[in-house]
Amino acid sequence: MHPTSPCQIHLPTEVILLIVSLAATNADNDAQRQRTMHTCCLVSRQWYSAAVAFLYEKPRLDRGRAFYKFTDTISPPVAARKSKMNLGSMVRKLDLSCLVHHSKNSLTARLLGKVKENLEVFIAPSVTFAVNCLPALSKCHNLRHLDLSLVGEPLPFANLKKALSSLTKLLTLRLPRSTSLDEFQAQASQLASWPPRLYRLQFSGSFSATAVLSFAWPPSLTSLTLKNCSDLSVNNLGSLISNPHLATSLSRLTISGSNRNLSPESINAIPAFLPGLNFLSIPGDLVEESFFDMLNYMVPPLTLEVLEFGNPFFEATLGFSTAALVESFATGLGNLRAVGFADTFLTEQRILEDEEIDNVLQRRIREKSKPALQAANGDGVVDDYDNDDDDPDVGVYYL
Repeated sequence: MHPTSPCQIHLPTEVILLIVSLAATNADNDAQRQRTMHTCCLVSRQWYSAAVAFLYEKPRLDRGRAFYKFTDTISPPVAARKSKMNLGSMVRKLDLSCLVHHSKNSLTARLLGKVKENLEVFIAPSVTFAVNCLPALSKCHNLRHLDLSLVGEPLPFANLKKALSSLTKLLTLRLPRSTSLDEFQAQASQLASWPPRLYRLQFSGSFSATAVLSFAWPPSLTSLTLKNCSDLSVNNLGSLISNPHLATSLSRLTISGSNRNLSPESINAIPAFLPGLNFLSIPGDLVEESFFDMLNYMVPPLTLEVLEFGNPFFEATLGFSTAALVESFATGLGNLRAVGFADTFLTEQRILEDEEIDNVLQRRIREKSKPALQAANGDGVVDDYDNDDDDPDVGVYYL
């Protein structure tokens, strides 16, 4: 061969797999990852066989054209040439959240049927997911994370829960914003069981106070988010959080500012009904001095370790003083380790006051750790450097 002639260097498939895997893992974003994997597939048949699984693992379908190409490949028309490879089995994450009118209910159902084998994450589209998609969804037995929060088509709650009951590996679930839970639906849904490992749930839509009072929540539920609920008035939210199951199982509660009919009175009821929470996130503008006044009478102190003042419900103004918050550290918030503030509340004065909060929290944790350090040292003496080390998980942080 002439010394200047181009020659192809043969690499073992194992080496190519390693190269492709590193390229997929180290990509800055999904768009770059998709382009890189597509380029790898074009090099040769050997590179195609190594990269194709990464290309279809989590396809980027944020545009209609990309979606049409994907569906024609995964689920080709009857007369079209079909791939010898089961490309649908390579899909592990299917995100259709950017699609609006690019599909049909029947196409979404058919697509789920093609990718069901190894699908672990599914984010449903807002328009083209309906009750006729539930049978296909129920066959995605490896599904771990399911997001239906954008779905606008009403899905009977009993039908949805029946479809979910076969998803034994499901860990997290976001319910549709169109969810409607009344006494009839709550009663009918008891015929189907929740996925046994489901521990994180986002509830959206509407519910009646009587339905949630005795509602059967997932048995493994520890984290609940309330977002886009049509009525979180004192009566409705009070009925929900007074459910006996939540009082014993829930450790994390997040109430978004994207709910209706919230009020300071709704927020004030939470510590009384759920004293066992470790994490609480609430709209910062709905927390008033009365919230901390009530905490001063909590005996024993709450188990709460993290308190977040999230994005506002109405206006970007906090309704309580730093002094009221700090005073509660000695009473109802005696176990608190961290306080979070949404960026929208940040002002120069807020930052100065947050330094005070941070210092108080760090000092309290050091004081609590002294007995353990004294016991470890054996002589009852704690070195100064032990007191000066701040715990990175303690103090103020911003959302």
